[in-house]
Amino acid sequence: MSAKSGLPPFQQGGLDSLCGLYSIINAERFINHSSDDETQQLFDDLIHYLARHALLSKFLVGGILHNQMLVILNKVVGKKRIANVEIPWRGVPNPDLTTFWKSMQYFLDGTPHRAIILGLDGYHDHWTVIEKITSRSILLYDSALIKRLPRSSCTTAYDTWKRKHLLLPAQTYFLSNELKDISQYDY
Repeated sequence: MSAKSGLPPFQQGGLDSLCGLYSIINAERFINHSSDDETQQLFDDLIHYLARHALLSKFLVGGILHNQMLVILNKVVGKKRIANVEIPWRGVPNPDLTTFWKSMQYFLDGTPHRAIILGLDGYHDHWTVIEKITSRSILLYDSALIKRLPRSSCTTAYDTWKRKHLLLPAQTYFLSNELKDISQYDY
């Protein structure tokens, strides 16, 4: 907080809505351990794609919607960078928190080259990357420097003052660089 103005300064990216783009970049980096140059190339590819399709200003101001996220993952990131993209809860009624939590834990289960892109609502209208889940918290690899979401503050139904983090199962992407089909898992 500035003593003169009484207002906190903006952080880099604080005025844009590119968290979806950064969640893609961070998930790819987390899965592949990409170098700075490789990550920069992916960022450049994403920006060029958005500019060519007249989407850059729309995404910069309004963010990436769920259906657009899938198109970008498939067309720009593609199989060369992330072998499998699954949306296990797409078209499925919202599961209770325990069922959803366990499906994410089961998918990550310490296996390398996996990450989850999670859509959030409630306290945060945000896309983020899950790197690990314990029985009590979701640990994040996040562009806004959010470190963790305590389970006691999460819900898959309606956000409240206590359960302020609304997890969006239908807007959750299970990502892997395994060559086998990850859709075989029974969530």
